[in-house]
Amino acid sequence: MSDLLFDQFLLPFFVRFFFVFSLIGLATGAGLVFFPGRMREVFEQGNRWLSVRRHMKWLEVPYDIDTALYRFARQLGGVLIALAVYSTFVLATQVNAAGLVSAMGADKTGDPMLALIVADTVRWSLVAGGVLGIVVMLLVLFSPNLMGGIEKPADRWYSTRNWLRGLDQMRMGFDTWVQGHPRAMGSLMLLGSLVVSLHFGIRWFVQG
Repeated sequence: MSDLLFDQFLLPFFVRFFFVFSLIGLATGAGLVFFPGRMREVFEQGNRWLSVRRHMKWLEVPYDIDTALYRFARQLGGVLIALAVYSTFVLATQVNAAGLVSAMGADKTGDPMLALIVADTVRWSLVAGGVLGIVVMLLVLFSPNLMGGIEKPADRWYSTRNWLRGLDQMRMGFDTWVQGHPRAMGSLMLLGSLVVSLHFGIRWFVQG
């Protein structure tokens, strides 16, 4: 099953991916070798610094939803439990993985057994998630103190801005070297891209 998935889907994708980007590498390398001035202007237009930390700052603001959750716990919990019980019951008793695969036409693929395994795995994962949701909402409704104690160790704020601070700094050493040696870099890109394009081009167009 894994060999079929790799041969029919993953391998053709990677062959086309590397071939297309090797052509881009050829064009970029040729531009650096024969037109370094123009390529420098192109790079200056696209080589801009965009601060992820600045634009994603609003995601780092902690929001407290526990107050609203426990304030409307009975109304919200009753609706969610009813929905979870219904969906879990239907998934466990009414949904048939083989019928779902057949309805989607996946049984006519090269490996229908793989499609059946995936569909059944997704179905039982949703059932397990529904059961877990029911247990959590029951704890919120009838034992909020216990639920609060369970939440407390995990209910912490972790700032990715602090962890990734160093990744937001510009490092221009390589860019400076390329600007000072455009033809050398272009020659390396041409040679490497030519090898890659020949290899994957032969696999795509000759071997099929």
